[in-house]
Amino acid sequence: MTAKADAFRRAMDTFIASIERLGDEAAVQAPADGGWNAAQIAWHVAVTNELLAGVFEGTVPMAQPVPDGFEPDPDIFSKVPAKVQTFPQLEPPASASRVEALAKLRASIAPVVNAFETFSEERAKGYFVQFPMGPLTMYQFADFTVGHVTRHQGQLERAVAAV
Repeated sequence: MTAKADAFRRAMDTFIASIERLGDEAAVQAPADGGWNAAQIAWHVAVTNELLAGVFEGTVPMAQPVPDGFEPDPDIFSKVPAKVQTFPQLEPPASASRVEALAKLRASIAPVVNAFETFSEERAKGYFVQFPMGPLTMYQFADFTVGHVTRHQGQLERAVAAV
């Protein structure tokens, strides 16, 4: 899964650069249309990265053994709604700052990259994760991990434009 680790690193580099370009005040300004500010988006991405790395490593028990006859849905990502309600533990605090969020983002990279690079084929083929849009194979879960950063890059750009 080295290619997925590389894709994740690139997505995170782009995301972090976007946060770094903002001033501390701009990062905590709420968008006029509501929603999270830039620092909160960054905080959410960081804590989500930590959770997803734990799922890959097995320290967060969300992955389940694939049942007999399991067939992955190749169109699963077309079923992701435009707006997703996150898990409560992944909600950012109102007080999230740019500096704190950047530190959390940077610290969240290595665990995900390590999880991708040490992920066994046995676990990749033998486990899945149940999501609201359906079951994700662990390979699809890796794609979701990269896509999550990319999705929030778009949210970040919209939030900054709406300030």
